[in-house]
Amino acid sequence: MAKPVSESKAQTSTVKVPWAGRRGYFDLLLAASCVILIISNIGATKGVAFGPLPFELPVIGNTIVTDGGFFLFPLAYVIGDLLSEVYGFKRARRAIVASFVAAAFAAVCFLVIMYLPAAEFYENQKAFESVLGPVWQIYAGSLLGYLCGQTLNAWIMVSMKKATKGRFLWLRMILSTLAGELVDTVIFCSIAAPVLGIDTIEAFLNYVLVGYVYKCLVEVILMPISYPVIGWFKRHELEHVA
Repeated sequence: MAKPVSESKAQTSTVKVPWAGRRGYFDLLLAASCVILIISNIGATKGVAFGPLPFELPVIGNTIVTDGGFFLFPLAYVIGDLLSEVYGFKRARRAIVASFVAAAFAAVCFLVIMYLPAAEFYENQKAFESVLGPVWQIYAGSLLGYLCGQTLNAWIMVSMKKATKGRFLWLRMILSTLAGELVDTVIFCSIAAPVLGIDTIEAFLNYVLVGYVYKCLVEVILMPISYPVIGWFKRHELEHVA
């Protein structure tokens, strides 16, 4: 005779969300990381300027220079913090490498598509090239910066977690982001700036400072949301690394 399912087991079975796989939520977060990286890299091919502002800012001046992926890329670091905190350094590094490979594959595909012979009736080849032409350089800078910055971010998160015995999550998230984003932003901007037409030291410093400060501020602003989200994953993720 089959044994009845205990009440505790029945309650445990209701914890999992229907769209989560048997191995938990890692695959979903990995997919989100890949999508964010690919889309933000395409958006980064467009230079964006906000201004003139009614006031002057040190170094930046009265115009804020950035790119079209500015509002997406910070989310990659929020997800990176979540992956590092919940799954540990090895799984976080796996997600970083997988996102890197996916974005690199996308860049190669765009390059091949761009150089395919255009049909006689297709009149937008030059416009197509103007959009996807800089993608290769943008991707090169983004991927190199992402790989270095995210790896440093994950390593700091996990190392500080061990040192603090899992405490001070807010401090670990801020410090890891400050370090990771600095490396990421400097590498990316150094490669992407010439492609976007940024050819003066003033404009370059504007581009670097705006990108770095903005990304770090997003991390801090989203912390009241990301903090409980990480707590939720820790409680419900079957593969949570303590």
